[in-house]
Amino acid sequence: MNINDLRKLVLTRLGEGATYDHCVATEKCMAALAARFGEDEHLWAMTGLAHDLDLNECNEDLSDHTLIAKDVLEREQAPIALINAVLGHNDKAPRTTRLAKALWVVDPATGMITASALVRPSRSTADLTVKSIKKRMKDKRFAAAVNRDQIRACESELQIPLDEFLQLCLTAMQP
Repeated sequence: MNINDLRKLVLTRLGEGATYDHCVATEKCMAALAARFGEDEHLWAMTGLAHDLDLNECNEDLSDHTLIAKDVLEREQAPIALINAVLGHNDKAPRTTRLAKALWVVDPATGMITASALVRPSRSTADLTVKSIKKRMKDKRFAAAVNRDQIRACESELQIPLDEFLQLCLTAMQP
């Protein structure tokens, strides 16, 4: 499986829209983290792209989220490390690898960054700053579904300071 095949699969399952855009943002952040750690950028990018490929099927009931993805990814012969990380981001498998921990932390970070960008006059990440994202994180009503503790876990799970982590993700999402 390569990234282009996976992109077609994810797009077919999700269609164009916010969830697909979130998966692409997660792909970019995961690739940037892989580069920082000297890890396999291709595997990490694919993991980010695939992580929510079943979300449209799960709708409001997230009990099957990532379990459906696991079946799809196994049929496509995706790497087991990718599958385990996807399961782990929804607490369906232990997060024992750096890849799994990174996905768990990046997932809500992309949501917070996107939400922070959308309330700016430009509606873009181009002029968004880490300071602005952190200010939004302090407002519990803003993007209330985003788990701030999970984002802050970049420090304990990945040993990356929050400011550096947010800057890395923001930079990855800007193009």
